[in-house]
Amino acid sequence: MPNQSTGCLERDGFSLHHKLLDHNALSALRAGIDALAADTAVYGVRDLRRRLPVLEAVLGSAVVRESATRYLGADARPVRSILFDKTSSHNWSVPWHQDRTVAVAGKADVAGFGPWSIKDGAFHVEPPAAMLERMVTFRIHLDPARADNGALMVLPATHAHGRLARKDVADLVRECQPIICSAEPGDVLAMRPLLLHASRRAAKPDRRRVVHVEYCAQQLPGPLAWAE
Repeated sequence: MPNQSTGCLERDGFSLHHKLLDHNALSALRAGIDALAADTAVYGVRDLRRRLPVLEAVLGSAVVRESATRYLGADARPVRSILFDKTSSHNWSVPWHQDRTVAVAGKADVAGFGPWSIKDGAFHVEPPAAMLERMVTFRIHLDPARADNGALMVLPATHAHGRLARKDVADLVRECQPIICSAEPGDVLAMRPLLLHASRRAAKPDRRRVVHVEYCAQQLPGPLAWAE
């Protein structure tokens, strides 16, 4: 069984903020997701800020905004948002990986950016590692996340290795002790995109909703622009 830890972002690549969101914020997000579910399958929804307007108010709250600026400075802004809703009917595993792409408004030939892909109709590209190293992801937990319902697992400090080749990922998975990021509703996990992370299929698939929001404090080089 993996260890448990709250972590330190700069040293470990992740840090768990306990009870960052209050009951009102959680209730508003849950209600918005329930309304969204009436029109679309919600187990994986990209471009969430546009589809879930209440998320903007939550991200603009003083407590969330201050947490982002603490890591990235006053120019920190959300640049991608995704909902993950793991349930008994939508229960999946994710292998060890780094988050290496960003969502952009359109494709353009810019040095250092590539390869390109399209996910749910949106252009995605791998930026230079230096940009990814200056980004932070917030995982906002709306439900308990535990070992038995697919909580995120991380390999601490692996963000310090930069972009990893497949063989290097396999080596680190063998060498490092994984940590499970257990969380309660309202907890927010901050993590570096290049930190190796994974999740298992839920053995007890209670609902596990996570709002994934990526922050950056810099603009993309023209003509590239953030999709959100």
